[in-house]
Amino acid sequence: MIITCPECDTKYRYDEARFGGADVKLVKCTSCQHSFEVRNPLDEPSNATSIGKMFQDLPKNVEAPDVEPEPEVPELPELAPLPKDQRFSLAVIAGSQAGSVFPITKPRVYLGRGSTMDVQVKDSEVSRRHAMLEVRKGTVVLVDMGATNGTWVGGERAEEAEISNQGEFTLGSTTLMLIITGGATG
Repeated sequence: MIITCPECDTKYRYDEARFGGADVKLVKCTSCQHSFEVRNPLDEPSNATSIGKMFQDLPKNVEAPDVEPEPEVPELPELAPLPKDQRFSLAVIAGSQAGSVFPITKPRVYLGRGSTMDVQVKDSEVSRRHAMLEVRKGTVVLVDMGATNGTWVGGERAEEAEISNQGEFTLGSTTLMLIITGGATG
């Protein structure tokens, strides 16, 4: 089916299978970043036929809007729960969100510009799915997820790095600091 952004009139080809039985889906326009609802055409059979005919002559190269899936990396091992005697958070110390603090409430969190990320970094230099932070048996590990502009620790690009309490790292033009309170904060 073809959908149109009500804000900028950009048209996209949208696969009806994405509804998965839902009546409505929320999509985000890649041109203007406007979020809008799309109704499942299968709920209205008479409309589905007429809409399909109306747009059958559109070019085949129209791309689907950027619908951000939940982060999924099925091969990652399950992590132990966060230690009950410690609290973890990320403080933004440089960038457009400076002063913001994000609590870490699970042992694996995803960081990036995408709206489905656990820590959404509003920085155009940050990839939608930029990095992940894992709390692994007393250590905190930062893992780059193939981000275009990389993940930087101590002025060097890092694929994976251990971050200690008050350790800093940079995604795009945003610098974050890990803060661990309670327990042993090595």
